[in-house]
Amino acid sequence: MKNLVIILAGCLAMLTAMPSFAQKSGDKVVCFKSNMHCQDCANTLFEQLRFEKGVKDLKIDHVSNTVKVVYTDKKTDDGKLQKAVEKKGYKAEKISEADYAAILKGTGEKPASNQGGNGHH
Repeated sequence: MKNLVIILAGCLAMLTAMPSFAQKSGDKVVCFKSNMHCQDCANTLFEQLRFEKGVKDLKIDHVSNTVKVVYTDKKTDDGKLQKAVEKKGYKAEKISEADYAAILKGTGEKPASNQGGNGHH
């Protein structure tokens, strides 16, 4: 029993020392502050970004005007993703993950990856 506790404690220590499990090696995250007006705007950006090479996960929220993209750095980069947002006519001001989290906390939003919905302009 004592050995089991030691093994579990060791495993727990290793898990807390490791980086985020949501991202694999070579994955990066970029966050943008944007200027969306409604859910349709968010849907437009979602449709634009989901087909960009290397994009693995998207969180787009029109209430907080934020975009968070997890991507493979071998296939794309922050600049290409920023241009993809701007191509649709939206602002894409790069912000840190800490700023992104603070903005979400301030609005009380928890953006979902699924961008369905019937918004209107």
